[in-house]
Amino acid sequence: MTRRTIILVAVVIAMLSWAGLAGLVFFTRAPLLARIAFFVLLFVALTATLVPLAFYVNDRFVKSGTAYDPRRPVRQSAWVALFFVVCAWLQMIRALHWIVAALLAGVFILLETFFLTRGVSR
Repeated sequence: MTRRTIILVAVVIAMLSWAGLAGLVFFTRAPLLARIAFFVLLFVALTATLVPLAFYVNDRFVKSGTAYDPRRPVRQSAWVALFFVVCAWLQMIRALHWIVAALLAGVFILLETFFLTRGVSR
């Protein structure tokens, strides 16, 4: 898939998932299945929303000699979305603290660094 196609699909998915998330928040109560659906829709909405931003950041800051991988911005936006979903879940159970958020961000940064360096060594 081309970059333009990925961004277009991401924008459509983002609009649909944010609409689904709004419908879930405004028109349902909070049983277990609604909470699970909330976190799934939040993850999809954040991932799809952050894909165009990740493409821009990768185009702007990645070295010109580096091989282009269209999966990298999608993976990076999924990491950021997963960070926010885990933070939302921790806040829901009243366990979120700035130290926990910083450690979680550090873990995701280390994971992405591992994936980037693994690709360089090939």
